[in-house]
Amino acid sequence: MDLPVVPVVHVAALSAAAGVVSHLTYFIRGEHMLTAYILVIITILSPPTAVAVLTMLAGLPFSYAARLTVISYGAYVTTLFTSILVYRAFFHPLRHFPGPKLARLSQFYHFFRIRAKVDNYRHLDRLHAQYGEYVRVGPNLLSISDPSMIEIIFHPQSQFNKAEWYDIANPLLNLVQLRDRAEHDRRRRHGWDLAFTTKALRSYDSRVLKYADQFVTQMQRRVGQAVNVTDWLEWYAFDVMGDLAFGRSFKALEHGKSHIYIDTMHQTSALPLGCLGTMPWVIQTMTALIPQRLNPFMTLVRYSNECIEERKQRKPAEPDIMTPILAAGPFYEDPKADALLLLGDARLIIIAGSDTSATTLIHSFYELARDANVVQKIRDELEQHGIRNDDSLSVTGIQHLEYLNAFINETLRMHPTNPGGLFRLTPPGGVELGGHYLPGGVKIVNPHYSVHRSPKAFVAPNEFIPERWTTRSELIRNKKAFTPFSQGRFACIGRNLALNELRVVISKAVLEFDISFAPGETGRALLEDSKDIFTMSLARLELRFTKRLQR
Repeated sequence: MDLPVVPVVHVAALSAAAGVVSHLTYFIRGEHMLTAYILVIITILSPPTAVAVLTMLAGLPFSYAARLTVISYGAYVTTLFTSILVYRAFFHPLRHFPGPKLARLSQFYHFFRIRAKVDNYRHLDRLHAQYGEYVRVGPNLLSISDPSMIEIIFHPQSQFNKAEWYDIANPLLNLVQLRDRAEHDRRRRHGWDLAFTTKALRSYDSRVLKYADQFVTQMQRRVGQAVNVTDWLEWYAFDVMGDLAFGRSFKALEHGKSHIYIDTMHQTSALPLGCLGTMPWVIQTMTALIPQRLNPFMTLVRYSNECIEERKQRKPAEPDIMTPILAAGPFYEDPKADALLLLGDARLIIIAGSDTSATTLIHSFYELARDANVVQKIRDELEQHGIRNDDSLSVTGIQHLEYLNAFINETLRMHPTNPGGLFRLTPPGGVELGGHYLPGGVKIVNPHYSVHRSPKAFVAPNEFIPERWTTRSELIRNKKAFTPFSQGRFACIGRNLALNELRVVISKAVLEFDISFAPGETGRALLEDSKDIFTMSLARLELRFTKRLQR
């Protein structure tokens, strides 16, 4: 029996129409990050499935079935992407904003621009220097360096919400990744708030001091030598947070070498979070499709899980951050979901608490080595308050020192821990920003590096001047633009703990040593070769510590 021949032109026309319709009814609406891997699977399997159905069920010859499939699939994909590109170029709500031509068509443009150096924040800063304070850096991504917008976007009553980036590790969630405001607030009350009360912080002081002393001891053994402080200060931060998260240190300072957890974290973050951070759907898809045994990220997950299970079985001699979180009991009724949240929170305590503190500490020591006058001012203030590198130095005794805090503020301003900024979505009803109307669902980012160096926020923004936070307040034009720990309901809960760590290590170091660049060191590598992986993966900084001559 002769089979009816379907006109190829009709197949192509119907497929082309389907491509446009699927764009306008599905792809143009909402987020698809968590289902992206399904779309990838469908994209790969649809052609062979169509050929099989046409040959085995419809009885068409293989060559004819393959021809129809190629034509149909080709027409669908061509019109789908044509519709997407035309919309992005000429009809998208961000079409009026300046920016690179190719950036408006595909987020892959951003990836190709930063893939070599993993310098997302510097790329954004260059774009702002070229195009202004509002730059379209992706099809649906607007970068804003206008300091006056920070409070509007991050105010506690702001209707801006977290963007889909925060689903990047789903279903492995943590406190920071909870996008629903009510759920996030409930989780903070479920143990987290108690972990960072003033009383709780005092119970952590001994460990902050203990590891600071270990750092000083290791530097004493290396007096006069070139020391890569990037490693040592990172090990300090991780040792503290390992102790406070799991009740046990990574012992990196004690052994003078890194830990597999620290190494794996950096190895698994550079490409995903550094290069693909503006395309979280790619990371989600890779995570969903790559077998767990081949995914290096699972090394962190397995180690964290082992530590959590071990921590559950014992009560530490001193309370740690997990003490009130575990005491609060299950957060979700589903045991699997609750276990994943606890696992995610443990990783958050270590990684977020360590990377941010280490970044600021390392840049602090860069600034100390660069200017001996700053070191002397910190020393003078400490000694004026009777503080020396002995039992007279306590966490509470140095927390209100004016110049020390100003120095830390200026370090945080010049070298933010999250230089590329945070992703937010405009409210469903739309919003007016800087004279521009944006409808709901537009993704925005505020690069902290560019905002903190805006002349609209700070006089002489590229100069390191701690006095702007003390005696020269006229150098600050918009203090609300300074948000090193974010602000509002999603602000960093560990802010005070991080500041305690910074004050203690800096104080002990300047009281004990003179600090300078090692021979041949300029700090250029630290400033230019460090990688933006949402937080920072810092390059080497070689310093020389010499025993301080007492006056």
